[in-house]
Amino acid sequence: MNKRCSFCKFPIGDIRCRAMEKVIESTKVTRPNARYGCKESIAYGIESSSHEKLCVFARCSCPVLYCNYVGSYTDLKSHARAMHSWDEVDLIMLVFDRPLIFSMDLRKKKMFFFQEKKDGDLIVVQAFKGSEGVSVTVSCIAPMASEVRNLSCSLAKLTQYTTLRQGMMVKKIQKVSEEMEYEDGFMFIPSYMEDANLHRQCSESEYIHI
Repeated sequence: MNKRCSFCKFPIGDIRCRAMEKVIESTKVTRPNARYGCKESIAYGIESSSHEKLCVFARCSCPVLYCNYVGSYTDLKSHARAMHSWDEVDLIMLVFDRPLIFSMDLRKKKMFFFQEKKDGDLIVVQAFKGSEGVSVTVSCIAPMASEVRNLSCSLAKLTQYTTLRQGMMVKKIQKVSEEMEYEDGFMFIPSYMEDANLHRQCSESEYIHI
């Protein structure tokens, strides 16, 4: 109100209406993720950003190129099964406990998209090329909610004479970014090893291992 009466526009000073403040504080509103299934409510005016990051219904974007679908974690997995077939170039079937070998030609493609056959988790492998080599990250399109299981992975870079292996936890993200957003949890491949295949071992344990 900028300390002015809404009717006569004269200054009203710093007088607070405690009764009206109590009425507003008692008002409950739905959270932004309600459209995706969140049933929780919050007092009007209360900051809710922490919940939005950890909510199991946080909005997640389909990682497949040129797809603009946004939905809940569960709905996104169903969307990928229905709309993106296994034989597409940009979506590859993944099975836990089975190794998978794929090749990344950074001149043509810097991202690979996988969907786990049984549970439908969407995994993104991204390569970020620098002056000294390539950094490879592995992410899962999922909210950071405790109800969503954690994933770990083991990446191996294979050449004729050398194998470079790196184990890491898989970062949960809600949307793919073309920029590398975190400093840990990646495998660095020096320039002299770039022209070779990537090997990924997938297994399931206390932490789901990709």
